[in-house]
Amino acid sequence: MGDEWKIDLKVPDIGTMITLLATAVCSVILSAAEIAYTMMWITSAYERNGKDFFIDLLNAKALTWTAEYIVVAGSLLLISSIFFLLSMLFSLYGLNTLAKKEDQKVHRYVTFGLFSLGIVLLFLALISAIVLRYL
Repeated sequence: MGDEWKIDLKVPDIGTMITLLATAVCSVILSAAEIAYTMMWITSAYERNGKDFFIDLLNAKALTWTAEYIVVAGSLLLISSIFFLLSMLFSLYGLNTLAKKEDQKVHRYVTFGLFSLGIVLLFLALISAIVLRYL
């Protein structure tokens, strides 16, 4: 008699879904901006220095300031964007899992760990860019 007023709603965890969606959207925006910014660096350095710039990138003995800047900060930005894209992938996978089965465990620590690692690499890229520019 006590169970006749009980309602069993199959509603997934809305808070987790909003958090995973926000993480996925932020990861996509950050990774696309980092890739576009790195390509803009390379293009502007090529326009400024001509075709000798790519020889400077390949020749590790005679790196100019611009080539050193592109190699260090650009590679950190591209690695950071890879981690952001992996974070987006795990976040969308978690959203899909949560939408299909509400009792399925979502691996939030992996998603936020990859996102945090991408933020740390982005911070290191910006610090290395400042250090390379002013030292």
